[in-house]
Amino acid sequence: MPLISDPAHVERIYRRAMDVGMCLANFCTANQYTTQAILRAAHEFSTEHGLKDFPIVIAATANYDIEPQLVSYTPFHDALTGMHTLVRDVEALIMPGSPYAHLNVLLHLDHGQPGKDDALFEAALGKYATIMYDASHWPMATNIEMTRAYVEKVRGQTLVEGAVAEIAQAVDDADAPLTSPDMAERFFKETGVFLIVPDLGTEHRATGTAARYNGDLAREIARRIGPRMVLHGSSSLQDEYLSRLPGDGICKVNVWTIFERLGGQAVARDVLSQIVSILPADELADLGQQGILGPALMAQVRAGARPSLDSLREERRRDIWQQAVVGRMKFYLERYNSAAWSMA
Repeated sequence: MPLISDPAHVERIYRRAMDVGMCLANFCTANQYTTQAILRAAHEFSTEHGLKDFPIVIAATANYDIEPQLVSYTPFHDALTGMHTLVRDVEALIMPGSPYAHLNVLLHLDHGQPGKDDALFEAALGKYATIMYDASHWPMATNIEMTRAYVEKVRGQTLVEGAVAEIAQAVDDADAPLTSPDMAERFFKETGVFLIVPDLGTEHRATGTAARYNGDLAREIARRIGPRMVLHGSSSLQDEYLSRLPGDGICKVNVWTIFERLGGQAVARDVLSQIVSILPADELADLGQQGILGPALMAQVRAGARPSLDSLREERRRDIWQQAVVGRMKFYLERYNSAAWSMA
């Protein structure tokens, strides 16, 4: 089916998810491999559970300094080109006759930066289900006013996700205060946004699980504004917290970093296991002399191992990468109570 972008339709999907107690999965992408993996995971999960019109959110940042995903999406390193390419990739993959045509696919512009991303804000209208207007690096009063003005500007064209606070980066040592319930309630009511992003203790770009996610805080905010929160920095969250998120008032969960970690590690393991079928003998001999390759691998080199097309193919690494990533995506879908979609 076509991309879901009509605000009324998008709101119905979110409200249905809220009603059955599931979090919408918002998986971010910075390349075609990830985009394909997201759709594959949603398709496999929904098929295994017999779910019709299953919703999945595909998101990407643009000129966001922390992680400019649409800039990375094509070799042109241009966010607007990346946006158009992502839209066309998804539309091609969900066209009639595709295995993914049954999915409800919602595109999301993540961490849209006022000033830097103005052209993308305009280009997203009509294709994107939601836009995150991120003015969190301005003072709170300015953030509220800028976000409110943007909500009014695009009313009837898209739904807006607002950033109450910037989420900490895993590389930072600063222990910033979390979003208070008072501040979350004020921001939600004064801006008129559809969803809010509070700081609940998670971290962006975390490659481990050391977050101090505060579920008590999330539940108190939800008591005041309803299940309207989006959790960012979810790769830093320990697995035991995942199934609690719907009950904490989280309606959408953003994930990206862990997919890059698991996919990259899977490819590295495969390359190491196939190294004598990838590099020429002289390079392998040099690595052996440096002590990088051990005796067992060097014995294979001496026995005549040489590069193999099957080991060199890019699609091998693509499939290894996707297998690891799709597995984790389906794990998240299970933990977000996504199977409850059938109950609505």
